[in-house]
Parts: sequence; structure tokens; C-alpha cells
Amino acid sequence: MKIKVLASLFAAVLAISAFAQTPALPQKPTFIKGDLNIRFNTRKTEDGKIKEGVTDVYTLNVNVSDSSLFRGTIEQRPTIPGTFGVAQTGQLTYALDCDVINPANTSQTRNVGKLFGTIPVDQNNVYRFSDGAVRVSVFGIGAAKGFESKFSGLALGKPPAKSEGIIDKMKKELSFTNSKGVAISVTKYDKMEFQQHVLASGPVQIYPEVTVNGSLIYDYGRSAWYFQNVTVAYAVEGRRMLDTLTGNIRWVESPNHKSNGEGEYQFDIRVNEPPPSEAAVFAAPSDESAFFATDDLIASLVGTMKYKDTLNGDSVVASSVTIGLTGNKLTKQQTMYLCKLLFLSAVVPLNAE
Repeated sequence: MKIKVLASLFAAVLAISAFAQTPALPQKPTFIKGDLNIRFNTRKTEDGKIKEGVTDVYTLNVNVSDSSLFRGTIEQRPTIPGTFGVAQTGQLTYALDCDVINPANTSQTRNVGKLFGTIPVDQNNVYRFSDGAVRVSVFGIGAAKGFESKFSGLALGKPPAKSEGIIDKMKKELSFTNSKGVAISVTKYDKMEFQQHVLASGPVQIYPEVTVNGSLIYDYGRSAWYFQNVTVAYAVEGRRMLDTLTGNIRWVESPNHKSNGEGEYQFDIRVNEPPPSEAAVFAAPSDESAFFATDDLIASLVGTMKYKDTLNGDSVVASSVTIGLTGNKLTKQQTMYLCKLLFLSAVVPLNAE
């Protein structure tokens, strides 16, 4: 009897051991892929002046990690100064469909709601999300519950030239440290600053509301956006998360841009990148291959946005953009909030300012 009991216990131990050693299922790769087509209608004037009622139109068709699709338009109505005050107030109008992709069959999609509404943009080019009504509205379908979530906070874009005083035009040198620990000094630059900017949740409930603070700095000398003190706060499964964004988005233009209209944004956005170690200071110099390698140890969003511009003289009047971004060690939640930040909140400053 004792022998049978011991044999049973031994078999149970083996079963538990085998279960404990079963490797976890690998996380599916994350990405942001799709198309962005821009019509800069406000630039299509003979006298170079913006006409009232004319808008720039951004048409999106973006797939986030074979989980969600955003399809539709964002229209920008610019502020037009008048003789006394403002002749036309600025505004962004969102009209996008939100689709969900079936994880068991990625060719099957279902529309579950809308991302819609307007936000005012004041004469200083401040995107006042809290004063607007842009929201994600999801209908309850099947076992999924419906919900609504709103964008809020502020995003401060490039101020118009008219509002710049002498001090603004003679900007003091700005210094910061990039993600590699290298000190960067810029003199000609613009900032896109986020102040308690809330990105709405959804379109699936696993994607929470997130709050963004910090600045994107565009350095004209290096043709690159840098992340300065950017933090993202959110909750996942009851845990409070606080991510830090570093890295850059670099603009590389074809030498023949005026004739072929080609250029691209090259992405290297780091999430929670550790500060450079002391050992890195004494590391051997890297060779040419380092420029073609991806740092797989750091969570990041890498890839390109390839542009095919239509020019009228020196002015870009339309852009056809192919988005091909890959998440390296990013969660689905991190990839989603990066998509919303870049392609919903900051799509106009990244492309038009």
C-alpha cells in the first residue's frame, strides 16, 4: 500500500515539475502599420494667403498590432488673424471608425464604434482638448461591454510667427541629454508640449486611458524630434504604470526631393530606457555595422514613415505616407498609446508645423 502511495506522490511531483517547466507562450509582435494621406488645401492659393473655410485633411487607415483599426479623417481648420482679433478660430475635427480585428482570424474585422468630435485650437496654437469633445465611443457587442472615453488636457504646438516677440525670435540655447547620455544643445528649435494630456481608452477595454506629460523638441539643425522628460501614466490589471519615453524621430530627405518628393521619418523611440552605464564610457568604438543593427535589449518603436510629397514650387501641397513601425519588446498597451499620441494627438504638428 505504501509503495502505491509513494508511486502516486512521485507521479504527481513529476507532473507538477513538468507543468512548471512549460515555457510561457511568446508575446505576439506589436506594430503600427498603414497609410496616411494628407491634403494641404490651405496651401493651394495663388497669393499664399489662407482662405476662410478651407481645411487641411488627414486621412488615416492604421492597423495597431492586428488588434484595432483606425479609419477616417482628421480635419484641421487653421486660425486666421483679422484686423481686429481673430477672423477664423482654429479647430480639429475627428471622424474615425474604430474596428476590432478577430485574433483567431486577422482577416475578419468588426466595427465597434467611433472616435469623433472637435477641439478648439487657440490663436497661440494650443490644442485645448479639455475644452473640446473628442471621444472614443464603443457599442456593446456580443460579450463586450460598451463604454465612452474622452481626450483631455493640453498640447502646446508651435506658436504663430505673429505672436512671437523679440525674446522668442532670439531663443536662448536649449540643452538636454539624449537617450545615449550625450549632451545636445539647440538654438533653432520648436516644442510640442503635453500638459496632463489624456489619451482616451479603447477601442478594446484592455487599452486604458493614459496621461502624457513632457515635450517633443524639433531641432532644425539636426532635422529631428527629441523626447524631453516625457512620461506616460496608466493602469494595467490594477497596477499603476509610469513609462518614460526617450529617443528621437529623425527626418531624412531624398537628395532629389524637389523632383521625386521622397523622404522619411526614421523612428527610434525608447520606452523606459536605462541610463548609460559607466562601462559604456569605456567600451570599444563601434564599427560601421552598429549603424545597421537594432538594439534588441531595449523596448522601442522603430521603423519608418515613408513620404511621397506633391510639391507646388517649394510648398508641399499633399503627402502620401506609408507607415511601417515595429514594437520591440513593447506591450500592446504601450504600442497603442504611442499610436494615439503620434497619429491622433500630434499628427498635425509632426507633419504641418
